Parts: sequence; structure tokens; C-alpha cells
Amino acid sequence: MALSSVEDSAVKVIVRLRPMNEMEKSIGVTPAVSASSENNTVTVLKGQGLTKAVYSFDNVFSGFATQEEVFQESLAHIINDCIKGYTSTILAYGQTGTGKTHTMEGDLSSPFTYGVIPRSMDVIFRALKKKNIVSSRVTCSYLEIYNEDLSDLLAYDNSKKLDI
Repeated sequence: MALSSVEDSAVKVIVRLRPMNEMEKSIGVTPAVSASSENNTVTVLKGQGLTKAVYSFDNVFSGFATQEEVFQESLAHIINDCIKGYTSTILAYGQTGTGKTHTMEGDLSSPFTYGVIPRSMDVIFRALKKKNIVSSRVTCSYLEIYNEDLSDLLAYDNSKKLDI
């Protein structure tokens, strides 16, 4: 379900399970979490899998979802709002190793595996190339909070911590 207007935009909680990596596959790791894109639920197995908890979200993507699907179904409308002049925020949150970088950056070796940031920039700069755009200004922040330290990942020297 693609959203198309600012009126449809609100804070939404979207979960994306990253695909299992090669190491996890090679040693036969059994996932402790499963996703249902149809029901927008995530099921977490607890202990030895004897109990489970089911959580509902605005949208859910399994580890089989492509980068393009995630972008089109969750972020394309936000980027269109940005092009119209609205300030927008996209936030990735999760523990280390849960797939934030996979979703946000992706693999830059192929456009098919680009994450949401390169896809967003592509849409924005294509729109700005149109002849009806007289002038524009694009500002972007790429911030990371890690162990309660805030860093600007686009800064020339991102070792300098920022105040929260």
C-alpha cells in the first residue's frame, strides 16, 4: 500500500527483518524471529521455542523483501513529500547486527542492492533535474547514536562527538 500525500503521512512503525547472512546459513542458525507481511506481525520465539510472542506493526517486511520493495512501500511517499518541501525524518533503530545498515545503505556495488538512502538521493536528484525546478537547496544529516554518543556520519571528522 503506497501512500501518496502528506495527509497520509504520520509516524509509522515499520519492521524489516534482514536476510540471514552467509555465516548464519552455513552453521544452520534457526531464526528466533519470523515475519508475516500479510498480517503485519512479527513472531518472536522465546527460550527453546516453546513460547512465542506476536507483535503488530504498521508494516512488516520479511528477510525475503527486496530493497526496492522496502523503499517503494515504506519510504517513497516520504521522499515525494521532501521534494514538495516538507521536512522529513527516517529513523532506523535496533540492536547491533539487526540490519539497520543493510536497510539504510545496502550494498553499493549494484543498484539492485542499494538501500533506502541511495534510492532516496536518486529520486530527489532526478526530480531536481527537471526543467520546472528554478532553484533548490538540499540538506541532509546522517546521524548515529551509539552507546549514547551522537556522531554525524557525513562530517569530515566524524570522531568528534556531538551534544544530545
